[in-house]
Amino acid sequence: MRIPKKPFPNYKWRWAVYTPTESLNDPPIFLGILRVLRLNEFKNFSSKDVNDGLEVVQEETDSTVNLVRSQERNIFRNSGQYWKGLGMLENGKRGQIILTPFGRKLADGELTQVEFATTIVKTLELPNRRIESDTSDWDKVGLSFKPFEIILEILSSLEERLGSFEAYITPEELIRIIIPLAGDNGQMDEYIEAIYLFRNGELDLSEWPDCAPESNDKRMAREFLLYLTNYGFCNSISRGSNLKDEYFLSNISLSEIDELFAIETNETELDRIERIIRSSQIPANIERKKVVREVLERPYQNQFRKMIMEAYQSTCLVTGVRLENVLEAAHIKPIKHKGDDNIDTIPISV
Repeated sequence: MRIPKKPFPNYKWRWAVYTPTESLNDPPIFLGILRVLRLNEFKNFSSKDVNDGLEVVQEETDSTVNLVRSQERNIFRNSGQYWKGLGMLENGKRGQIILTPFGRKLADGELTQVEFATTIVKTLELPNRRIESDTSDWDKVGLSFKPFEIILEILSSLEERLGSFEAYITPEELIRIIIPLAGDNGQMDEYIEAIYLFRNGELDLSEWPDCAPESNDKRMAREFLLYLTNYGFCNSISRGSNLKDEYFLSNISLSEIDELFAIETNETELDRIERIIRSSQIPANIERKKVVREVLERPYQNQFRKMIMEAYQSTCLVTGVRLENVLEAAHIKPIKHKGDDNIDTIPISV
């Protein structure tokens, strides 16, 4: 097994440029804040209307992150990168809110969460040039790749080669094995062999490069797995430690991963790439399996869903779609954020 070389001293997988804040990528918080931005587009990030909206999101989601702080130091002072990094915000006039066409579509409900997430999985590249002003180290060695595609291909290959019981990745394996190999143009056989040997205590990592030397670097790397989990591509099993938790495929099949990889995305505009992905069956299939899984896993979900379908005549409140097999009974305020089952406050959506 070859020892990978670190491509440059500060090589890391960074979800954002500054500090990690995992809860900002929780869909209710991320999308809630995006809608605040949409309602206040062309105003300043520090405006009172934006702060009032952030207070509502914080209260409704029980966010562990203080979104408001003060009018001059709200969440966008350091974390606007979360929305810029995923193509939601333009790098426009300093301090002014300008959404991209892709961001407006998502904020206005023209995209489902899965369509949005599938587009990001397919297109997000490192280095992320939307938020990194200096990518010279990457460019000097000719390095760029799509981290989500690497993770999904590894999970798919682990299932095909080692079986379903071994088809998972831990944050530790991501940090110590996958990220170093990706920095040295690792091949899929190398990823699989290294993970197999590591799990069997046969891989000496003492001379491998440390690409996450700080605790924040480790948290930032783990956010790639959390994102896939938040949007239904993966699920996880707790092993008592964030670094040991196991992340495995959920709601997406190996054939759908192959289909996703086969989509050519030479366009640079996210909204155009999104249309290519929407024309495939991948998002709809993921949505359908998500609904079936929730019906099976959540107590009384089948009865709950039936009640909501009848109340709204099996019609999505946002899009008007009437395809029952992709409709989900969705709380405006999710159960995990103390939402209730009051039928007057629960729409159905795709």
